[in-house]
Amino acid sequence: MLGWTMVPLLAALAGCGEAATDQTAASGNQPMAESGAAAQVAKLTPEQRNGVFEKAIRDSGVACPTVTGSERTDIRPGVKGWKAQCDNDSAHLIEITPDGTAKVTSRTY
Repeated sequence: MLGWTMVPLLAALAGCGEAATDQTAASGNQPMAESGAAAQVAKLTPEQRNGVFEKAIRDSGVACPTVTGSERTDIRPGVKGWKAQCDNDSAHLIEITPDGTAKVTSRTY
């Protein structure tokens, strides 16, 4: 009798494990929706956004007299961010985290 009561429990546990695996696979293929500070930056005008990026780049310790342009790009799979171009020929990838921190990855030519 004890064996038969274990079958539904094992089936339920097996089903739970499969559902978690499926959710993980599905979420890995879809980008996360922007929220918080990242969503607010996306709503700014290009001029305002470029000003925010200038400050973030300078705060990271890299010279950037003026951001001349910025465009959306993938920072890594599933994470959208921005590519900012400075007038000193440097380019930077900027990820805005939900708490408002800007993660700047810089490249110079």
